[in-house]
Amino acid sequence: DSEVIIQQGEDGDNFYVIDSGHVDVYVDDETGRNLVQTYDGEGAFGELAIMYNSPRAATCIAKGNVRLWALDRLSYKVILMQTSIARRNAYRAFLEKVPSFLHLTEFELLTFADALDEEVFEDGAVVCREGESGNKFYVVKEGVAVCTKANSEGSDEEVAKLASGAYFGEIALLTEKPRQATVTAKGELRCLSLGRDTFNKIVGPLEEVLARNMSEY
Repeated sequence: DSEVIIQQGEDGDNFYVIDSGHVDVYVDDETGRNLVQTYDGEGAFGELAIMYNSPRAATCIAKGNVRLWALDRLSYKVILMQTSIARRNAYRAFLEKVPSFLHLTEFELLTFADALDEEVFEDGAVVCREGESGNKFYVVKEGVAVCTKANSEGSDEEVAKLASGAYFGEIALLTEKPRQATVTAKGELRCLSLGRDTFNKIVGPLEEVLARNMSEY
């Protein structure tokens, strides 16, 4: 009880996973020591100092009896690298099956894959809404996305269903126009997404294809 597991400002050598027990997290600043979080029997901490070779950003103190699993810096980085490589290869294999991306070189595919984030939307969730500004480009990984547009009477009219390999959201990013349709998940929907900044950095090889396909909408 009250044992200091990691101390703010010190170098970090281990990443910790809580097996049981409670851990209080404190941050020291000009106002004193402040409790910012409590882990109750689960959670993990200590990765920032290992990933960025920076001092510990907080102090973690055991509250009662605590059982932890510790992973040293080298092992953590090896596992993280293996996970990143596996993720990259999985995304690359998926992108290779998308007809619009067949012309991309290996380097371009890997750059694309490295930049993607995976997002999950539950049934009925709105991914983007017609008329709103857009900051993301999406590729459907799994599931179905339904596209609707408001008709002259103000009712939503279905204009398309997008399945695995289809993409959407590029118009708002390429042209600064608002979203051209509302996209809603039908069942669980998994998408790979790119934020605006990343999209603009790597869109070069894709821009011609995306612009050409926009004329079909």
